[in-house]
Amino acid sequence: PGKSPLVTLRFVFTTGSASDPESKPGLAHLTGEMLGGGGTADLTYKQIVDAMYPMATSVHVYSDKEMTTFVGETHRDNLDKFYGLIREMILHPGWKKDDFERVRDDSVNALKVSLRGNNDEELGKEELYNQIYQGRPYGHENLGTAASLQKMTIADMQEFYRQHYTQANLIIGIAGGYSPEFLVRVKNDFGALPAGTADRFDQLPAPAPISRNRVTLVEKDTRSVAWSLGFPIDVKRGDPDYPALLVMSSWLGQHRES
Repeated sequence: PGKSPLVTLRFVFTTGSASDPESKPGLAHLTGEMLGGGGTADLTYKQIVDAMYPMATSVHVYSDKEMTTFVGETHRDNLDKFYGLIREMILHPGWKKDDFERVRDDSVNALKVSLRGNNDEELGKEELYNQIYQGRPYGHENLGTAASLQKMTIADMQEFYRQHYTQANLIIGIAGGYSPEFLVRVKNDFGALPAGTADRFDQLPAPAPISRNRVTLVEKDTRSVAWSLGFPIDVKRGDPDYPALLVMSSWLGQHRES
């Protein structure tokens, strides 16, 4: 607990696109978006948005390869009301059809319009990543594919939720002006999740060795050209070479347009 009048909540589930079933890329992302952008068992999504508006707050969802994070911040005077909403969104999702169709359509549009149509640089990065990890759990965009998303059902998300939204995968972060009693309350509430088994990412298959230069061209009717290059290396944050590589990455990022 701190003295700040604001309280920030983070609920991190260590599951992401690397946990997608092979035939359903994008399921982890869509499930997270359904929780953070849908209604609860008792409230519609519009009622949730209307309730949060006077508190000047909202819930943001971030999905990645190995984690899905729900983030919210509010003034401590509104903490009980805000927490009550985000708790119900995560623990008692409504799985409503209209929410599902809206969230799915948003994800499909993000792939077709935002990524493919408007973001050449990010598209190049994703294609590079998919080539390096082809045939492996990391080898698809976090959002999946448009074809896969179109085939998904609410039942698919409910099954993924049951398997991966467990205590074993949960990390809770709270900062700001909250009370010790509030922390106890949060732990008790989320203790209702099934114990489960933690997703394991430390034994994923390594990417295939690259023995020669390879080039993939993505053809687009555009005036700009974006390119990415790279190859996998076995360096993690605890490696002694990591700080030097971080400095190099930062320097290249600052000078890439000079």
